[in-house]
Amino acid sequence: MKKLLHLIFFILLAPQLKAQDFTDSNLPIVIITTDNNQDIPDEPKILGNMKIIYNGPGVRNYISDQNTALALNYNGRIGIEARGSTSQFLDKKPYSLTTLQPDNVTNNNVSLLGMPKENDWILNALAYDASMIRDYISYNLSRMIGEYAPRTQYCEVVVNGEYRGLYILMEKIKADGNRVDISKIKPTDNTLPDLTGGYITKADKVVGTDVLAWTMSSYIDVNDINFIHEFPKPTDVTAPQNNYIKSVFEKLAETANNTSILNGYPSVIDIPSFVDFMLINELAANVDAYKFSTYFHKDKNAKLRAGPIWDFNLTYGNDLFFWGLDRSKTYLWQFDNGDNTGPKFWKDLFDNSQFKCYLAKRWKELTSTGQPLNLANLNTYIDETVT
Repeated sequence: MKKLLHLIFFILLAPQLKAQDFTDSNLPIVIITTDNNQDIPDEPKILGNMKIIYNGPGVRNYISDQNTALALNYNGRIGIEARGSTSQFLDKKPYSLTTLQPDNVTNNNVSLLGMPKENDWILNALAYDASMIRDYISYNLSRMIGEYAPRTQYCEVVVNGEYRGLYILMEKIKADGNRVDISKIKPTDNTLPDLTGGYITKADKVVGTDVLAWTMSSYIDVNDINFIHEFPKPTDVTAPQNNYIKSVFEKLAETANNTSILNGYPSVIDIPSFVDFMLINELAANVDAYKFSTYFHKDKNAKLRAGPIWDFNLTYGNDLFFWGLDRSKTYLWQFDNGDNTGPKFWKDLFDNSQFKCYLAKRWKELTSTGQPLNLANLNTYIDETVT
């Protein structure tokens, strides 16, 4: 019945959305025109042009400014594809794009809307989040407490002349001095100490061009947890590199109950990053946490770090209700909720009295007066975001 009602809702709403006459906004306007007006596929990327109209803080932006050079934050070539997993079912697609030089091949490192120069970007369609603020708030809270998360800018998006709605232009997670600041390991780095980093690894669904690297077991889930190489890319990672980073996760699983500085979990992980990762995900009651969209990174000669956080649309009480799911609960620990619980080491760390003490002390610090997770501060920040 719920599915039928949602289908009827979208059928009735669709003509109104298509018919909207979009002319201006208080937000930046992103105009994407693909070559020959091609539809944007899931993969591979296709070529096109992107213009970003932005007249500055507090100044209104108009579609009619798209040919005014002073109004354009970016005007150049891109490669673009649709992205996402369940969000692919929606008419409003999320996109991944690369800014390119005029030769359509060479990456073009540029600053978009004040964010540090890079060439890989995401247009987040805010899938399944009617409030349109959950991702934005969560990423910014992460940075407020000292952990990197993708930078974000709200924008309006027009694709091939059709208004697509409100999006967030944001950074893609990748190895970069202004993003995940790790050494860039090379295919020739197959012996110690060069073999130790850097790596970006994620627990997630295996979709598209993803390649399963290994699996780990969970206390609850019937299926094992998938681990995927983000950096180096699956096509570039060597056997010694795969075996090394896998062994780091295996050592964490073996030592999560051991508090020894020499050979327990403190010798394997950067504890503050794991504490902060858990607090942000548990504050948000993130139903995907730990099993899906869960990133880790490790620099050369450094410990394993949790994060950056990613994909916070199903949080703060929101879920895929029309599929019969209702999992974002304030009275459950997401690592032990009977559903998407992730690898065993998360619960093992929480059950360790020393780690739990670190967690409690950090929570007390971050929720004190004037701190980012203080209730009054959170309410103010939510109101500012909506405004």
